Amino acid sequence: MVDILYCEFFKLKRSKMLLISILGQMVAPIMVFVGLIKARIRDPQTIITYGEMLEQTNLYVLMLFGVVVYGAIVAYLFSREYTENTLKSVLSLPVSKISFVIGKFLMFFIWIMILTVVAWSSTLFLSIIGSATNFSLHVIIESLKQYFIGAVLLFLTMSPFVFITLWFKNLIPPVIAGATVAMINVALSNEDLAVLFPWSSPYLIASGKIVKYQYPESLALLLIVITFLLGFVASLIYFKKEDVK
Repeated sequence: MVDILYCEFFKLKRSKMLLISILGQMVAPIMVFVGLIKARIRDPQTIITYGEMLEQTNLYVLMLFGVVVYGAIVAYLFSREYTENTLKSVLSLPVSKISFVIGKFLMFFIWIMILTVVAWSSTLFLSIIGSATNFSLHVIIESLKQYFIGAVLLFLTMSPFVFITLWFKNLIPPVIAGATVAMINVALSNEDLAVLFPWSSPYLIASGKIVKYQYPESLALLLIVITFLLGFVASLIYFKKEDVK
């Protein structure tokens, strides 16, 4: 497993995908910062806090940009062996198909954690530049907790995208699926059904706003776990049975 991760990091060093994903992840912090500037232009007395800036960025990441960016990362990680014709060479090594898929999942998880740090630190930096108010250690710790809880939950919901990638062996279908999910998230915002949609509930759970909805948090968590297991098991079964050409 360590060797698989080492190979993934080595291949990532030679790719521009990490830089592209970082730039994509920074869209949300920049949008929130632009919103702060616009509010200040309209009313110089407007007070915007660190907490508001950090929460808005997490909202955009988990409900909109994150789904699209993470979908593109899944497509890249799991399809590149097909597009670059390296799968047969990789599997000729003493690496089982199950270990190969699990290693890819672990690499994806690490990648998401890196991007989560990028989004949080970028927002904090832009908040300082924008002279946000009410900075406190509590705000920093609470925001970090929300960012990482949301990132872990969103990671769990991305396993069906892995199956889609393995099935189509192409970058485009999972990217389209990510964009579709993001649009559904927008449509379900402020709706009770958002709790039942696995890609909307990570933000609601992480932010604590799920208590405002009629469905319990336990149900949302159960649906997220079921989504992960379905996608993960389906990916393992499909890849294990597939003939490597």
